[in-house]
Amino acid sequence: MYVIQTTIAATTLLVVGSIGRFVSADQPAPHRLSPVPIQQVKIEDEFWSPMRKVWREVTIPDMLAKFEKTGAITNFDKVAAGTGAGKHGGKPWYDGLTYETIRGCADFLVASPNPELEKRIDDYICRIAAAAAKDPNGYLNTWTQLQQPNQRWGLSGGNIHRQHDIYNAGAMVEAAVHYYRATGKTELLTVATRLTNRMADLMGPPPRRNIVPGHALPEEALVELYRLFREQPELKNKMPVEVDEERYLRLAEFWIENRGNDKGRKLIGFVAQDHECPLRQKTIEGHAVRATLLCAGMVVTGEENGRQDYRDAVLRLWDSMANHRMHITGGVGVVRDYEGFAADYELPNNAYLETCAAVGACFFHRNMNLAFADARYADELERTLYNGALCGVSLAGNSYTYQNPLVLHRNQTRWTWHGCPCCPPMFLKMVGAMPGYIFAKDDSGVYVNLFVGSRAKDINLAGTKLSLHQDTRYPWDGRVQIEVNPQQPASFDLNLRIP
Repeated sequence: MYVIQTTIAATTLLVVGSIGRFVSADQPAPHRLSPVPIQQVKIEDEFWSPMRKVWREVTIPDMLAKFEKTGAITNFDKVAAGTGAGKHGGKPWYDGLTYETIRGCADFLVASPNPELEKRIDDYICRIAAAAAKDPNGYLNTWTQLQQPNQRWGLSGGNIHRQHDIYNAGAMVEAAVHYYRATGKTELLTVATRLTNRMADLMGPPPRRNIVPGHALPEEALVELYRLFREQPELKNKMPVEVDEERYLRLAEFWIENRGNDKGRKLIGFVAQDHECPLRQKTIEGHAVRATLLCAGMVVTGEENGRQDYRDAVLRLWDSMANHRMHITGGVGVVRDYEGFAADYELPNNAYLETCAAVGACFFHRNMNLAFADARYADELERTLYNGALCGVSLAGNSYTYQNPLVLHRNQTRWTWHGCPCCPPMFLKMVGAMPGYIFAKDDSGVYVNLFVGSRAKDINLAGTKLSLHQDTRYPWDGRVQIEVNPQQPASFDLNLRIP
């Protein structure tokens, strides 16, 4: 729950308290919250700062080097050159993992500018753009182009569940939006928007094709693209491709609502949430990463279209996950065979609990917190962040886990790399974005969601700009001091989450 600690009407206020469990009257849920973005938040924390230094200096270079070594970047070169048919490096979703890593790097660049890293990412983007330029519509999915060139989007006997055409495209959109917000550069954004336009031309209600992603993620990505162009309409005039952001929101809706619709295609099944329309599902089902990412996308899509059926669905599915199918660590996905959810309360100590699924759950929790202004979602974000996700990367920053059961077999160790290295990019996306999870605001006040030593500046609120300084040794110590500094006297609410 949130407790409205006080109404501020002074130029400086210190709030000092010991964080614990308290009972107080529930506050009525206000309207949607807006995050205080990474650009305005600086982490200065005994717990988080040393780890963030390791992730910047060790984990990011380690991941990029290993992706380069296993062919993720040269796949784009092969497509650009028109050579290398049948010689794809890595899994069909390697493009998506590359884009996800770029997104994570982009958020780290916002927090800590690094010209060397930015130059490296710019080189990748140049090679990606060269590959996309080979097709007049900007189609790009290196595995399909190198292995099954006549089966784009899983058509003509292809397998969208395996090919990951739409998943990879969505990850590109994600990366493009975050990299633009970090650097102001539009090369990747142009490539991603052109590809999104192609998908909007091809997929949708008749006479377009009934094609939905085999792996969720693109739903939220397209809403991010929609939001970017809504927030910055002048950007559309700078783009060398047509931009119609309403089409992107409509396509995200189509991908959600046409799961379970077998007209013109064969259903993938419950593992990919394609057995029934998610707006009607009573329980969260299937592959845990796909499910949590789909739900995260449903939350933001429902925020934009304002539809009650979306709100009802995500409330129902979050309750199913958090109160019936989630471990005490916040981990989700117990079944090894399909990395997914089992029946209610089937939560064995040797459950699968993939790192990616914990990160997907973090995204779901965070989006729910912003959509409903309810601290219970930040509670579960915190639980999963500390216990279900951080374990996915070693303290040294260069070895990883795929599974995080509560009990370990003697032969289970961290790996330096993996044939399916999907977890490190997901982890990097979450910790890169995490500074933007600490504070939020609405028209009446500011919300402290995570207790992390940090400074937030230039928060526009109640006719003034506000800065916050949070000082704490949390989670080792529950004492938290928050210094509130408006530029001039103002009246607003300071909402503190009670864990």
